[in-house]
Amino acid sequence: MSRKLYLCVVIFFLGTLFLFPQATNSLDIIKKDSTEIQKDKDFYSRVKRYFGKYKLTKNLASFFSDSSKKSPTSKQIDKELNLNYVKYQGKIIRKIEVVTLDPFGFDEKDLSKTPQKKMEVYGNALHIKTRARTVKKQLLFSENKPMDSLLLKESERLLREQNYIRRVLIRPVEISAVSDSVDIQVVALDSWTMFFASDLTDKRGWIRVNEQNLFGLGHEAYVLYRQYFKSFSDNGKGFGYRAKNIRNSHIDLFTSYYRDYENLFSKQLVAERRFYSPYTRWAGKIGYHENRYQEDIFFKDSVYRPPLRTKIFDVYAGYAIPLKKKSLGSINNFVISARYKNLNYAENAPNSLNVDNYFSNEHLLLSKFSLNKTNFVQDRYIFRHGDIEDVNIGHSIFLTLGTLQKNEKLHPYFGLGFSLAKYADKGYYSLNLEAGSLLMKDNVKQSVFKGESIYFSNLFSLGNWHFRQFFKTSFVVGLNRTAHPKDRVSLNEREGILGFYSNVYGTRKLVLSSQTQSYSPFSWLGFRFNPFFNVDVGFLGKENKPFFKTDIYSKIAIGFYISNDYLMFQSFQFSLCYFPRIPMEGNHIFKITNIQNDDFRLQTFQYRPPNTVIYK
Repeated sequence: MSRKLYLCVVIFFLGTLFLFPQATNSLDIIKKDSTEIQKDKDFYSRVKRYFGKYKLTKNLASFFSDSSKKSPTSKQIDKELNLNYVKYQGKIIRKIEVVTLDPFGFDEKDLSKTPQKKMEVYGNALHIKTRARTVKKQLLFSENKPMDSLLLKESERLLREQNYIRRVLIRPVEISAVSDSVDIQVVALDSWTMFFASDLTDKRGWIRVNEQNLFGLGHEAYVLYRQYFKSFSDNGKGFGYRAKNIRNSHIDLFTSYYRDYENLFSKQLVAERRFYSPYTRWAGKIGYHENRYQEDIFFKDSVYRPPLRTKIFDVYAGYAIPLKKKSLGSINNFVISARYKNLNYAENAPNSLNVDNYFSNEHLLLSKFSLNKTNFVQDRYIFRHGDIEDVNIGHSIFLTLGTLQKNEKLHPYFGLGFSLAKYADKGYYSLNLEAGSLLMKDNVKQSVFKGESIYFSNLFSLGNWHFRQFFKTSFVVGLNRTAHPKDRVSLNEREGILGFYSNVYGTRKLVLSSQTQSYSPFSWLGFRFNPFFNVDVGFLGKENKPFFKTDIYSKIAIGFYISNDYLMFQSFQFSLCYFPRIPMEGNHIFKITNIQNDDFRLQTFQYRPPNTVIYK
């Protein structure tokens, strides 16, 4: 593909931002005039009449959802939900009522609404509701304390963040006009939390069963089975379990285990408390990880897969100091943290594949100092269909200092980083920049400069269809890296272009991505098949070669972004991809991909443990 064609594609996508009218606030429900609403009703009526003609399909019509329908009291409810917290601010909370709802046919805004379809009733009968105690443990406010509207809103966000809850509403309930107390009602609408994941190739297949809300406790569990087709005895088995928010401490305990027929395995045990909210004051982690795996190493035009066995002990602690607010709604923290990580190789690659002792024991000791200013904006139609999504905005700057002991030598380490995310007139923008380096013999070695920017437009519409335009730019530059082939960057799969895999490596890369995403007004059994068009362009260079004079690798894809309104699973993309060239595979290659979608992960200001800048 020529550079002129790339320029035309970029101009086309930029043009879409100005050709279509964009909503200034997609949190407001998209309003339709009476003609459009009647067209929607006529469409669903035709579908039901058509399927009703045949015995085989007469029950399918009820699976189609008509988003234009509203309950008779919807206008009244929407008006009531325009809550005025000022009236109740500072009043003592007398009682907290928690109501949890099954996923099908209920509405957190209207408790009088009940399931009307048989499928909804059957689905709810098979579902275990979230326990009221599980919801209450996530709340940042409690009885007999003054009501703080900020804590109510943050508790709502924390509950939406849980995999097992789809939507939530927290509202004050007046006791009497003269009372100095207030009741709080918390209504949580569940997601269906059990789902299956699987994959099948000509060499092996696997299936995983996940439950994200075990017995309504909010705990997570999965079992995994992998079968290799060379022999029935060639298989692998594993499981994982996460106990969340143990004894209302917000400490999670996670364990997992997997082993296959080649004695490749992974096992870990981790206790962790995150900075789950900007109001959190302390966090920490202690974990043990042991893995035996095969590492792909491209060396002298061949691929080697030596087995490696590692043992990792990792401990971290952090404390947040609140700072004076300078702007309404934003939360300012100064965070101090420290981390120790011990990496030990119990089984290593042969010397011929371990250039510069790349695979060797490490002792990493780091401290991190960070200034964070953060807030959340509610939006819709980004990764979900119509449900509220909390988008993190703000900025952060951090300094990382420490030492790395490797190959019996101690090297000082320093790193800097800056992050920014905000909404503007034309949409959402985010920027993340990081740099890190080791000092070796008074020289700067193994330096990394890394950056990523993401933009998505405001929502624009064509009829009943809604659209967003996404752009992402990412780059990685390495200086004075080691000679080992693994100490390089690539464009392979999630490190650059999904579906692309080759033996081409470099010391720096630039990836440009664009995606036009639609949001369909139709659903079937809660599934939504939202068409998208995607273009990825990647540049891969080396230190001794001008960056933009290197080969260009690219992908053009068209497909569907598949999600479900009720089920708790990560949305995925089913697409037909065209690759003009993939080294080792050839030219003009078409592939069908079925992958989980995380191409455009948004910037988050949830504090992360100290770490070196990842070079990949």
